[in-house]
Amino acid sequence: GDRSSEATTLTNIGLVYSALGERQKALTYHEEALPLFRQVGNRSGETRTLHNIGAVYAALGEKQKALATYEAALPLMRQVGDRSGEATTLNNIGAVYDALGEKQKALAYYEKALALFRQVGNQSGEAATLAWLGHIAAGMGDFVNGLRHYTQSLELLRQIGDRWTERQFLRNVAFIYESLGDLAAAEEQLVQAVELDEAIGHPDLESDRVALARIQALRRSSGDQL
Repeated sequence: GDRSSEATTLTNIGLVYSALGERQKALTYHEEALPLFRQVGNRSGETRTLHNIGAVYAALGEKQKALATYEAALPLMRQVGDRSGEATTLNNIGAVYDALGEKQKALAYYEKALALFRQVGNQSGEAATLAWLGHIAAGMGDFVNGLRHYTQSLELLRQIGDRWTERQFLRNVAFIYESLGDLAAAEEQLVQAVELDEAIGHPDLESDRVALARIQALRRSSGDQL
């Protein structure tokens, strides 16, 4: 008769199916867990499950359902005082609006998430949000602000030792420098990305080497000093 534990187990099964890419099965288990959490008054479990359901909808491309579910989770997270979870949900709402092409709405949610992550000292979340802000800025042609956000994100990633994500953002920064016409700076970022790939055994090592070779070839063809 332990319904709370039953709901938690259903949620965990749903998370495993999500990790396996079986999203419809994941959705089924999360939706079974949700009313159980509500019956036993486990608000924290309810909010987490709503967030998980929203993430599944987003992965399935059902963006409006994802938005509705995330929006339903937000007030509950505020009630239980889960500020880090609230920030993550704000971030995810921003990502959905970004995918819908509503960049200004996405920016507004990312800015709210950033402030919350900073308040709770979640550097990983802060770094991810800064990267999203950089992505949107660069996508709108604001390469200076895009570079500023990504640079701040990289500093945080180095502080927390997230080398895996760092090498991805180095690539993004390289492409921003390329867009700004600074091929030397772009090359510098890609050299660092390749070195990180080699150090951590990243599967994209060859891809980064190709990107580096392309930038070096552009520098040679433009007469830039190598």
